[in-house]
Amino acid sequence: MITSELQNKVTQNVIAQMETHGTNWLKSWVGDSRMPINCETKKSYSGINLFILLGEEMTSHEWGTYKAWSRVGKQIRKGEKATTIVFFKSLESKTDVDTQGNPLKIPMMKCYYVFNESQTQDYEVAPVVGGSDFSHVLADEWIQNTGAKIEHLHARAFYNPNSDHINMPPMKTFFATDDANAEQNYYGTLFHELTHWTGHASRCDRNLKGKSDKKSYAFEELVAELGACFQSVHFGIEPVETNPDHAKYLNSWMQALKDDNKFIFQASAKANKAIGFLNQLQDTQKVA
Repeated sequence: MITSELQNKVTQNVIAQMETHGTNWLKSWVGDSRMPINCETKKSYSGINLFILLGEEMTSHEWGTYKAWSRVGKQIRKGEKATTIVFFKSLESKTDVDTQGNPLKIPMMKCYYVFNESQTQDYEVAPVVGGSDFSHVLADEWIQNTGAKIEHLHARAFYNPNSDHINMPPMKTFFATDDANAEQNYYGTLFHELTHWTGHASRCDRNLKGKSDKKSYAFEELVAELGACFQSVHFGIEPVETNPDHAKYLNSWMQALKDDNKFIFQASAKANKAIGFLNQLQDTQKVA
């Protein structure tokens, strides 16, 4: 079962990043990490597990339990410490039913302990080949498959839930930073707005009341930050720095984290659902 200890640890680490790095907290958390994958299945981790593993400073992006590494012919070095992740599933109650007579679903979270490939015996750091793996062609296809209405009419990036459209500044108005070129910063920003777009009532149905509900608005901004982070890492882009205009949310986020050690878990779950929805649209387009 997931412990409050894990929730406290992750929460305190996030608060420390926010206090130290301000609007650059998420970029600092992820660094130049690649998408974490399972050493056996080669499938990517998601949700809070993705967030947790991205925060670990390791030289490999492959992870697995002690037994999993053994099954692929590698042994964990003596004295290495595992990283705790969680597995979510629902169990059916044997005694309680819902209003329709169906067994109640009981959510369950179980801890797993994983090691990075760099913690295995005889591990050698793989040489870095070339630069970024980012491909705007693949990103453009992914974005087009969402079906989102995207315009380039105004100098500010935003999603309007009333008209259900995204506005992006023209790509030429973006500039390079130390860790990403102008093109990558454009797509990182667009991933943020696409995460907002999934919150519409016809999609993931999140609270998009806007600035009139400051607490919900700040939470939605954190969901969008995480969603953009997850998708940026998927496409080989380092997460863009939080919009300076969003600095005002930092205090709100930190207070919420201090009040509730499940806050970052809840935001990660919402972001994961948003990205999952966008990825399902890719499958729909392929079938069509």
